[in-house]
Amino acid sequence: MKQVLYIFLCLTLLAGCKKAIQKTKEQVAEELIVTAMTDGKWTVTVYTDGTDFKPDFDPYEFQFKTNRTVDAIKAGSVESNGTWQGDGYAMTISSNFSAASTVTLQRLNGLWKIVDNNWTWVKATQTINGKLTTLELRKK
Repeated sequence: MKQVLYIFLCLTLLAGCKKAIQKTKEQVAEELIVTAMTDGKWTVTVYTDGTDFKPDFDPYEFQFKTNRTVDAIKAGSVESNGTWQGDGYAMTISSNFSAASTVTLQRLNGLWKIVDNNWTWVKATQTINGKLTTLELRKK
């Protein structure tokens, strides 16, 4: 009976350790995304779903903030505010600009799957209305 109790205790501790390790990995991944995104301004260098919408984004810079808001800056002034979330463990980033924002900014809404990245650029995709959409952001 003592052996069964000992084995049960070891399995319980092992499961708890795995959960703690998983949580730590997720926290580190999230911290890395926040650090990368909030350090500097970003521009859209690719936005296509078969149609090139990149020129629509040329006037904009984006400043991501640690409070999970993002400023869309045009001609040096904040034109619109949105929200953003990053999940480094799931390799996703999402943004949301309100219906009062321009159609261009609303194109950024949704959950984007990060397919490639480094400290100065992010390439992400999502399917919108049945079309694979590709977004690339670059740090200025």
